[in-house]
Amino acid sequence: MSVSALISEGMSSMFDGADPASLSDAVLEERVLGHAAQITALTAEFLELVAELDERDSWRGPGIHSLAHWLSWKAGVSQRTAHEQIRVAKALRELPLVRQVFGEGRLTYSKVRALTRVATPLREKELVNLALACTASQLERAVRAMRQIDRDRGTDPDRRARAESRGRWKWNPDGSLSVSLTLAPLDGARFLAGAVRAEYERTRTMGDPDLPTPASVPRNTPVAGPSVEGAPDSEGAPGNRRDLWRNVPSNLAPAVVAMADAVHDGIDMPDIAPGAEILVHVGEGVENPHLDDGPALTEADLEEASCGASVREVLSRKVSGSPGRRALLGMGRKQRTPSKAMIRALFLRDRCCQTPGCGRTRHLHAHHVVFWSHDGETELDNLILLCGSCHRALHRGEFAIRGHGRQRFSFHMPDGSAIEVSPATKAPGGWTPDGRLAAGATVPVGGGRLELGYATEVIYAVWEWRERQATAASVAMAA
Repeated sequence: MSVSALISEGMSSMFDGADPASLSDAVLEERVLGHAAQITALTAEFLELVAELDERDSWRGPGIHSLAHWLSWKAGVSQRTAHEQIRVAKALRELPLVRQVFGEGRLTYSKVRALTRVATPLREKELVNLALACTASQLERAVRAMRQIDRDRGTDPDRRARAESRGRWKWNPDGSLSVSLTLAPLDGARFLAGAVRAEYERTRTMGDPDLPTPASVPRNTPVAGPSVEGAPDSEGAPGNRRDLWRNVPSNLAPAVVAMADAVHDGIDMPDIAPGAEILVHVGEGVENPHLDDGPALTEADLEEASCGASVREVLSRKVSGSPGRRALLGMGRKQRTPSKAMIRALFLRDRCCQTPGCGRTRHLHAHHVVFWSHDGETELDNLILLCGSCHRALHRGEFAIRGHGRQRFSFHMPDGSAIEVSPATKAPGGWTPDGRLAAGATVPVGGGRLELGYATEVIYAVWEWRERQATAASVAMAA
């Protein structure tokens, strides 16, 4: 019998469904490692598929505002985990050697996740050798050291020209707002830190494993402010535990809008502060409702702005005999918003964005199922919590919500078909283990005994040698 046949037979017996309690210690340990190798190889294949799905954009659909949202809804993973999986999957596209060894079950997902923070095609070979010879925790420490060395080897701060922060904004012909910022180093760090915090708050979902629970909050710890005015915050502050969320979003726009919303809701302004309010010009003879000194608004924009928001209408009419002039009739009252008691009851009922697969717990909007502009009542039977992204998608017609009385609601596609709240997941049939994977594929070479400082210095010496060789070759060609 060939070696491959023997390996395949042994692998099949490893997945015979035997009761773990009936196995000897040696067999149990071997099977744990064998399953770990199979899981690693399957994870590599899964991430390759995720990267392809991200590139195709075929996941887009009604109310689905990101691939992470789609994975959370369809694959049953938390959005925090999905964000990291997508990051790793995209990074692996540029790292063929890491991808190959990952697929062979020899590099676990924990190691690959760490490698993708510092790996480049130039560094790939040495980093893979390092990862194969150490544990996941050792590799994490090595990666942290490498990132610090990379920062230290950058441009000398004292030799840089002094950078000043500056920014501009303008309304574009298509109605969008362009903002251009150039920030000094510390200001830039503050901005990114604020964006991370805003994105963290904006995308928090129910059941995230890295979210603090009420039991983990020590006494006398300040509790974070509510995400909806008047709503209780059941999650509290992180206390002394370390948070696992530390990603700067690649698309900063939603986080910046969340930052603006937080400032808008958290800072009181004088009664006369037109720049701090959202003013919409409407009225007799106004052909296109528009923002004050800004672009025109679509019907969907108006619906979104008036749905439970605090927006003031500017009423005006044309002045006869004076083309282009308008008489200001007055400032309308702010649209009626749910009372604090109603918001509190709504939050206790829904807890998070109710769109299937979303579950965000911050920056929520109280949406009128029957629109306010269509005489929808501000009552719990007609209110539901949606995050800003889902709220906008709904008003753009990407999906719809129907009320069925007694505070019961259903979600529907544009064609009227119901959207499943929690699609069932199941393992594919006919799966067989990969007989090419050794049972101990994930075990570090040499038992994981590695001196990290020495290993890091050796790796950087190799990279410096490569750079010198490349420079010398370029000089020789130029000569």
